[in-house]
Amino acid sequence: MWQLCADDVPALAAGAALLGGGGGGSTRAAALLAGRALRVAGPLDVIDVAELPPSAHAAPLGLVGSVTVFEEKPPSGAEVQHAVTAMERYTGVKLDAVLPFEAAGVNALLAVTAAASLQVPLVDADGMGRAFPQLDQTVFTLHGLPVSPMVLADDKGSLAILDGVDGFLGERLARSAIVTMGGWALLLLAPQLAADLARCSITSTVRRALQLGEVLLRNDLPAIMSAHGGRVLFQGRVVEVERGPRGRFGGGCAVLRHLGDRDRLLRLEFQNENMLAMEDGEVRACVPDIIGLLEAGRCVPVTSEELRYGLELDVVALPCAPAWRTPTGLGLVGPRAFGYNVAYTIPKAGP
Repeated sequence: MWQLCADDVPALAAGAALLGGGGGGSTRAAALLAGRALRVAGPLDVIDVAELPPSAHAAPLGLVGSVTVFEEKPPSGAEVQHAVTAMERYTGVKLDAVLPFEAAGVNALLAVTAAASLQVPLVDADGMGRAFPQLDQTVFTLHGLPVSPMVLADDKGSLAILDGVDGFLGERLARSAIVTMGGWALLLLAPQLAADLARCSITSTVRRALQLGEVLLRNDLPAIMSAHGGRVLFQGRVVEVERGPRGRFGGGCAVLRHLGDRDRLLRLEFQNENMLAMEDGEVRACVPDIIGLLEAGRCVPVTSEELRYGLELDVVALPCAPAWRTPTGLGLVGPRAFGYNVAYTIPKAGP
């Protein structure tokens, strides 16, 4: 067990933003909520899955919908308690802890806020190890764990319970519900047995986000490479951004011209998250590995929504969890799952 305090939030927010791989949403508003929750509740216990009794239950949670709407229409503060009360009443299972369904972007910080407000431990694990655009793209789906009943709670006190659904159908029904609920909702997935989480979840992901953030705040790009298995793919200036439908989500592509060699161009495809980086027709990195963008010389994470002409960026790649590099994992979150007819390629470093 270790503790997370309010002073850790800026580093956690920075690391979670990078692990979002261009998606996961801006962490600004969520960081304010997490910092406030920790200042009120005090340091939060963060526990390894193995520290929970095998019969204990922990529920994955996070935001579903538009982070932009979430920032414009912030939570009331009661969503987590409403969702947990409804889940415990519906299932008869008392929650012993919570965890993020993705320890990246806004959801890493919302899980901290939730655990602090509920006064329960936060499990240092998640279902993605990064951000993906769909709720069914988790290791819970990969290992056949039940994700329903799901509870959706909005800022007005409304609740929706989805039961008898798998991750695929739950994803679609949840997206339909949040349109009516105002653009975003807090989602609580089915309580998971600690024994199942120990077997299936991606562990130490909250700590990974925190440690990455500490390096980012020191503006130490080489440490990201040496200590976290990252690779610098490209250093360039954005010369073109095209946005339009990509799959079920907004997306597009961006072209970067190398800062040192004007003849080199990198094409970046994104669907919320960055999916594919190609140079001269060669795949330099692709999903499920994490393709992150940092402001050149500043180590400030940049989301795909923030891409604009003239921005100078370091394009980096971080390894995904080993579960995603299996044939089954690649079938769920590999490049072909997002419509790209390319084989998965280990990221290749470049000057």
